Amino acid sequence: MSAVHPKLIEIVVEQTPRAMIAMLIVSIAYISIFISFIPITILLAWFSLQLLLAVARYLNIKMFKQHLSDDNAKGLSQQEMVFIGLNLFQAFTWMVSSVLIIIFAPQPFELVSFVVAIGIITAATLSMTSLYKAYLVFFFAMIIPQVFIMFYYGEHQHIAMVVFAVIYIPATILLSKSMYHSRLSSIEAHEEIEKSAEEFRKLSIVDNLTNAYNRRYFFETSKKVLMMALRDRRKVSMLMFDIDYFKKVNDTHGHQTGDYVLVNLAKNVNQLMRESDIFARIGGEEFAILLNNTSMNDAKVLAERVRAMVETSTFEYNNTAIHITISIGLSEWTGTSMQVDQLYAMADQHLYLAKENGRNCCYPD
Repeated sequence: MSAVHPKLIEIVVEQTPRAMIAMLIVSIAYISIFISFIPITILLAWFSLQLLLAVARYLNIKMFKQHLSDDNAKGLSQQEMVFIGLNLFQAFTWMVSSVLIIIFAPQPFELVSFVVAIGIITAATLSMTSLYKAYLVFFFAMIIPQVFIMFYYGEHQHIAMVVFAVIYIPATILLSKSMYHSRLSSIEAHEEIEKSAEEFRKLSIVDNLTNAYNRRYFFETSKKVLMMALRDRRKVSMLMFDIDYFKKVNDTHGHQTGDYVLVNLAKNVNQLMRESDIFARIGGEEFAILLNNTSMNDAKVLAERVRAMVETSTFEYNNTAIHITISIGLSEWTGTSMQVDQLYAMADQHLYLAKENGRNCCYPD
């Protein structure tokens, strides 16, 4: 991503149209004030530059939006440089306006130019500060020519304006920097809140050891899946499995090894899941999978893939190779009034029969 926080860029994108409308209004006011002194053709040529700038700024924010949407860091950096270039062009147009006043208007109208420049800089503090580097470039590009103009005239009132500028420059920079950090802190605080909320939501639905869904989420979501399956007349199946002789793994190698096996077993099984499947840890070494839009025959194929994958896997922990097998019970939803608890109970019963048949197998096979 760009070095500038995307949310700060979004603020600039949001504020730019209003800033450009305000700039065009100020430009029209400038023309109305100095039309008696500056030839109309020159004023219209100058105003055409402002219109050109407005169009360029519009295209600039349009590209900002596109690159934000695409998460294009390089594109955002390029548009930030374009934004800085347009700010320099804007400062140049207002420097030209000041030169026109020097050439065509009598004194003390050059003071009006100074006041207009200060007003534009102050307004930019609100609209540009989010891109702080661009704002500083614009700030100095606007204020430095005005200071030189005041020195050029050199009268008491002009020197007073320079003194004012000396006070204004650090005060405005400090204000703009404070606004920038305030916006950035607000954005980061909001993101932290969103992150905490997402972590809390995840904790409420995910098993904290294996990262599979937890029991509560499994049953709540399974109820919804069955309701949709009834409406759409789809088949649904369930697998239940647990690790054969898992107590022996814990007793022989310790509970840390057992936890390692559970975590990696869940990770391996999850790789076989489709997006529509719901894989959950029900408790201990027991897991369940709800297979949406899946018949019993298709469920048997997946069950055998899971069983074979586990049988051929090696779980190595602290230089110790652990081999395990699983037993799997299957059930198929018959529709009508059959509830998820009944589907689960049937799979649980078939899991018991798989163990009775010697373990490391599926029932029905």
